[in-house]
Amino acid sequence: MAFSIIMLTCLIVCVGIDYLSLKHIDQNGALLGVTLPPDAAALPEVQSIVQKYLRWLRIICLLCAAGGVGLFFLPDSLLRVMVWVYFFFGSLALPYLPCLWANRTLQRLRDAHGWPAAPGDVPWKYGLFYYAPDDTRASVPKRIGKGTTANLAALRGKLAVTVNVIAIAAILLTGPVLGVLDHTPARLELQVSPTVELQSYHGKTRKYIIPLDSITKVQVYSSLPEASRVGGIDLEHYWQGTFVMVHDGTVHLCLDPTAGKFLRVETEGGIFWLTDETDEQTEKVADWLTEELS
Repeated sequence: MAFSIIMLTCLIVCVGIDYLSLKHIDQNGALLGVTLPPDAAALPEVQSIVQKYLRWLRIICLLCAAGGVGLFFLPDSLLRVMVWVYFFFGSLALPYLPCLWANRTLQRLRDAHGWPAAPGDVPWKYGLFYYAPDDTRASVPKRIGKGTTANLAALRGKLAVTVNVIAIAAILLTGPVLGVLDHTPARLELQVSPTVELQSYHGKTRKYIIPLDSITKVQVYSSLPEASRVGGIDLEHYWQGTFVMVHDGTVHLCLDPTAGKFLRVETEGGIFWLTDETDEQTEKVADWLTEELS
C-alpha cells in the first residue's frame, strides 16, 4: 500500500507538471511549435485546433491521474510493481500525443493557406525534437512546454539523450527480468560421479555445490523461519543468496519461500536452505541424503 501511495503521489505531481507546462501553447513566437502570421492565431480554424488540443490534453492528464487509483486494487506482487512502472512512464509520455497532432495539423493548415514557413521552424520536428547541425548549443528552449530540449545534432545533446534512453530502458526492462527470475523454479540435483554432491540450481544456473562428505545434518521443515536478506535476491517466489535466519544466523538460500517443504542442510562450512521444484521432490532428496549419511 505504501508503494502505491508513493507512486500515485509522484504520478499526480508529474502529470500535473506536464499539464501546466504543455498548456502554454504560444512560446518563442510559435503557436504549438509552428510560426504563423500575426493575424492567423485569431482565425476560427486555428482556434478550433487549439481548443481541441487543450481539451485532449486535459482528458489525457485526468485519465492518467485517475488510472493510478485503479492500480490500488491490484494484488501485492511483482506484477503490480511492473504495472506501476510502465503506467508511470506511459502517463508522462501520453500528454505529448496531442502536441504531435496539433503541430502537424497547424503545419498542414499553414501550407494550405500558402503561409511561408519561418526559418526557425526548419530544425524542429513535430515541434518537440530539435535537430540543427549548424547550432553548437547542446540544448535550446522548448517550443512546446517549459524548459529546454537537447539538440540532437550536437554531440553533447546526443550523449544526453542516449544516457536518458539507456536509463529509462534499464528501468523498464528490470521488471520483466525480475519476472523471469521469479517464475524460474529452484531445483536440486544429486551427482554421484566422480564425487557425491548435492547441487542447487535456479533454472539452468548452478548456485551451490554441497559435497556429501561435508554434510553433517539434514532436516525437512514445513515452514520457513523468519529471515532477512544480507546479499542476494528476495522475490515473491525466489530467494537466493546470503540471509540471516532466526536460530541459524547466517545461512545460504536457494528456494521458493511459498513452498510447503524446505530442506535444511547443515555442513561444516555453513547452513543451506533449499527447495526442489515440488515438495515431493524436496522430500525425496532429503530421504536419499539421510539414507546416505546413516
